[in-house]
Amino acid sequence: MVSSTAWLISIRWWAGLGVLALTWLATMVLAINLPALPLYGIGLAILAYNAVFEVMRRRLLAEGLPHAWAFGQMTRLQIALDYVAMAALIHFSGGLESPATIYFIFHIIIAGTLLSPRATYLYTTLAVGLVGTTAALEYFGLWPHVRVPELANSGLYQKPLYALGNLFFFATALYVTAYLVATLNVRLRKRAAEVIELSERLRRAYSRLQTLYENAQAANSTLELAKVLDRFVQSTARAMGVRACSICLLDETGTRLNLGAAFGLSERYMSKGDLILEANPLAREVMAGRTIITADARTASDLQYPADAVAEGICSMLSAPMRGKEKPFGLLRAYSTERNHFSQEDAEFLAAIATQGSIAIENAMAFQALSQLNEGKSKFVLTVTHELRSPVGVIRSLLRTMLSGYTGPLADQQRDMVERALHRTDALQNLIDDLLDLAAGKSELGIPEERVKVRLDQAVEYVVKQFQIPAQEKQIRLEWHCEPANRSLLISATHEGIERVLGNLVSNAVKYTRPEGCVQLRLRRTDSEIYLQVSDTGIGIPEEAVPHICEEFYRAPNAKAIEKEGTGLGLAIVKNLVEHWGGRITVESKLGQGTTFTLIFPTVRD
Repeated sequence: MVSSTAWLISIRWWAGLGVLALTWLATMVLAINLPALPLYGIGLAILAYNAVFEVMRRRLLAEGLPHAWAFGQMTRLQIALDYVAMAALIHFSGGLESPATIYFIFHIIIAGTLLSPRATYLYTTLAVGLVGTTAALEYFGLWPHVRVPELANSGLYQKPLYALGNLFFFATALYVTAYLVATLNVRLRKRAAEVIELSERLRRAYSRLQTLYENAQAANSTLELAKVLDRFVQSTARAMGVRACSICLLDETGTRLNLGAAFGLSERYMSKGDLILEANPLAREVMAGRTIITADARTASDLQYPADAVAEGICSMLSAPMRGKEKPFGLLRAYSTERNHFSQEDAEFLAAIATQGSIAIENAMAFQALSQLNEGKSKFVLTVTHELRSPVGVIRSLLRTMLSGYTGPLADQQRDMVERALHRTDALQNLIDDLLDLAAGKSELGIPEERVKVRLDQAVEYVVKQFQIPAQEKQIRLEWHCEPANRSLLISATHEGIERVLGNLVSNAVKYTRPEGCVQLRLRRTDSEIYLQVSDTGIGIPEEAVPHICEEFYRAPNAKAIEKEGTGLGLAIVKNLVEHWGGRITVESKLGQGTTFTLIFPTVRD
């Protein structure tokens, strides 16, 4: 209505100017005998009241949100004044003989476009009435007839047959035009309403698809079950436009549903109790695979806790099953404070959300079970290896005592057997130590460590000195560089741990580098991180082995060929310790050319 009013005012400027221009053309150029002064007055009057309407329109817009009633009334007043101006124009241009009568069709089209069909017919009747009244007044001599001999034969307006016939055709033309315009306008408005409804449905569909995508992103952004559940219920509540949402998971017995996560519910309601399938018909049906709408919680007979729901302010619910690969494992429920809030479309949407979320939740549950299993394995390894350490230590001590001659002289064959036993026992002790270090870093049973600020440059210098002699024996250059030397190189770690990390890396570098090769350690610092590179010119690592080099008990094939003995735990311990301190490790290697391990640590303030 607002835009149509502006459009109507804009074309009226042209109408007023057109009346003035045509009057000038007819009287001054074509020398038609017309009353110029009244016609000029009509044109100026159209421009004048159009200016008033423009001022009114701008004032209504300046007041803020336009009022539909005010604009509707202004539109009706404009059309009414246009009809009066049109009637005056017809009178002063020949009355019923005037060719301008056909212009009323334009006003009928405008009324049919802007107003209701009823208003269109009323304005059509008004137009016919104005023209008919003008013709009657002129016929009976109550209104002086303006004679325009150049446009029509003189005296036609006084001939009843001509007057009635002309009026009949004028009226039927207007009414047919009104019918066609009103009918088309009704159909167009109906189609527009359908388009708007379809557009709204498409908008809702897009919004829900966007929600499904965001749910998938949120759920798959982590494998921690608690976080997955919390993010899922929050995003589902927002997507459904409801107050609250919850997820209940089936317990190990398969007889009850425990609350996994909730959003928008009070602590009192969440602590009401588990959903026992035997006492909850609705939960049984949902777990059987149905999505159920509870229109009114006050009258529902299949709820286990209807009184608690009413006390919580819950009026309606929507419940959907969460199915795993083999069977349902939970229930997704949305809550509304309005009765009959959920539709069948909502039920289908929640079922789609539940289906999509089930995959992420099941993956998180599997990850949690795997983490618990891995934790149990680490605890078992920690316990067993801890129990083995003491007897193995005693055995090593006794074997060394025998080799030292404190138990008497040994024959050559006896000494060889004791040395071989001691060698195997030392290897077993190394394996136990590695297993303890690895398991302690992964299990809560490990002894809590107290991290301190460790100067990485000093730790590197200490380890390099330890391996100088083994490197010299193999004619290997072992060197290290620190750039720049005046910057703080503090990290948060333990002295024993960092020495074990550096010792493992430097030991492997020296062990697998050929004589006359080179092992280099480089330290550099950025604003937030410290980089330590351990590079060698050794045998390198096969390309297919690089992704597995830090896995537990894994050793590269070419390393096994050179050194038969080894636990395959050294690099796993290095990776575990570095990540435990908030750092990360990368490996670059080319077979036969060498390997570079890069350790990246976050810096700490001096």
